[in-house]
Amino acid sequence: MKLSLTVEADAINVLALNMGRIAVDIDGIELANLIDVVCDNGYSLRIADAPGKLVVEDPLPPLAHVNGIQCSTAHITEADNTLLFTLSHQYEDFGESEWIMYTGSGYLLRLDAWSFPVLRLKRLGLSKACRRLVVTLMRRYATGIVHLDAFGEVLPGFTTFDW
Repeated sequence: MKLSLTVEADAINVLALNMGRIAVDIDGIELANLIDVVCDNGYSLRIADAPGKLVVEDPLPPLAHVNGIQCSTAHITEADNTLLFTLSHQYEDFGESEWIMYTGSGYLLRLDAWSFPVLRLKRLGLSKACRRLVVTLMRRYATGIVHLDAFGEVLPGFTTFDW
């Protein structure tokens, strides 16, 4: 489980416990605000009476979570766009349309469908820029779904194409 939030506090003390658990003591923060942020991320927060108790619980099993990111189709070439459109419209029993889906304004790539999705994209003929984008997003954000959308944000530090 990963939980990230930005808090402004007077002091934060973190104590590492067994089994990957941590105890966090935060001074100078409104507890209601912290609970709201944790709940907005889909977790529940319990206040521990003593260190060592589990404080943050995840109500869903680990496989129920899928990290995703949306970005602009400007990060792929026109040839990539044409290829993704063709692949997403296959009507075979076991075609690429099972993990590359057309959304009307872009494409959803389900990266967890293959053990090595970037290698699969290479074999299908997608450009190096597209594959570099996917591999960077996978490594940096542990994403399982990439939504390439015409209305998505242009990510800084990545190549863009004007087509």
